[in-house]
Amino acid sequence: MKNAHLRFGSMRFHRTVGNSQNSFSLRADRLIAEREVDGGAKVHFLSVIGGDAQIAAAGAILSENHPFSIEGPGVPTINVRMGKDAGCYRASIQLSSRKRPLRHLVAVSEEFGATAISESKGRTLLADSEVNFIWASMAQTFGLPCVPEWASWFYSKLEDNFAIVPLQGFGLRPVLITGTKKEFLDWMSKGIQKGEITMPEVNGPVAWPALDSVRFLFMK
Repeated sequence: MKNAHLRFGSMRFHRTVGNSQNSFSLRADRLIAEREVDGGAKVHFLSVIGGDAQIAAAGAILSENHPFSIEGPGVPTINVRMGKDAGCYRASIQLSSRKRPLRHLVAVSEEFGATAISESKGRTLLADSEVNFIWASMAQTFGLPCVPEWASWFYSKLEDNFAIVPLQGFGLRPVLITGTKKEFLDWMSKGIQKGEITMPEVNGPVAWPALDSVRFLFMK
């Protein structure tokens, strides 16, 4: 955790109503954002910490889809929105150096939180770009008949078809994958026919390696 503060960003909100001004800032440790065609950006995932009043204000801003700005390691200041129907989840973090706990808020966009949207729109948002994580996530989301050993081959097909795009963020390595279940099944069918991938020699359950959740907590 040495120099952990260098991995944090900032969420800022400023609003003027008549003669009154409301502004505050929060420390952010995780972000997934996507640039939009109009030049703005939409946040799909955000994790912030702060005091009671700050977290309450942040929750209201995100839930009501008000604009705010955010910046962090590798991400210059951008103006963003969370989108409608975002989910907000709150918790407390007790530190030995503080009498009162810090408040923690995690916000998830409607698209990022709903697997069904990936299936219908052909857009899949993932928090990490690691090959095995992508393959396991896509296999589960789309119900693909496959084995773990095809992970590197599938990743190469995504690159060949320009179907994987890095997203903006910090604390995570997010990507956007485009494609439908039919397209992925067509890739797999042709891959087997060409001998690029092979079916298991025996029938039986497929054992997928466990994903390391600790790696996501301490990801740089």
